[in-house]
Amino acid sequence: MAQIMTRVASGHSLCVTLPRSRCGIGIGTTVMTTDGALPVEYLVPGDKIVTYDAGAQAVERITVQTVPMKDLVRIRPSVMDENGFGRDVVLSARQKMLIRDWRASVLFGKHTALVEARHLADGDYYTALSGPAPVRLFQLHFAGTQHVLQIGQGLMITSAKNVQKPVKTGG
Repeated sequence: MAQIMTRVASGHSLCVTLPRSRCGIGIGTTVMTTDGALPVEYLVPGDKIVTYDAGAQAVERITVQTVPMKDLVRIRPSVMDENGFGRDVVLSARQKMLIRDWRASVLFGKHTALVEARHLADGDYYTALSGPAPVRLFQLHFAGTQHVLQIGQGLMITSAKNVQKPVKTGG
C-alpha cells in the first residue's frame, strides 16, 4: 500500500492509503518504442512508446515495485511464434492483456478482449509461477490516461493507471 499526504480545507493534513497497482512487466521484457524494441529497465521518462490506441506517447514516469513470484505469470515465446523463438515474458498475474486471436473468440465470444494474464494460465504456454522470491515489476505511466502498448513477442498490454495527483489548496 502506498500513502500520500494532502491538505484539505482549513489546512488540515489527510493521509490517504492507496492500494498498489497490480500490473507490471518483468525485467528483460521488451517494449516497442519509436527507437525500436528496448528492455523495460532501459526506459526513462520522455521515451516515446508505440501504443495501439494513440500512436507514439511519451512515458510520464516509471515505477518499480517488488512482488512475490506467486503473483506472476510466465508466457512462453511459442504463444506468438510457432517456432518458439524469443524469450519468456514475465508479467503480473493481474496485468491486463489485449487478445485479438482465436482465444478471444473461444474464451469470451468476442473478436477482442482485455483479460488479466492469470485468466489465461493453462500450465503450458501461460504458467502461473510460485514461490516467495521477490521479483521487480516495472509500470509505465502516461500523462492523463491508460494506453495499450506492445511488449515482447507481440503481446499487447495496458499501461498502469495514473493515480490522481493531490490538488494543492491554499492555506
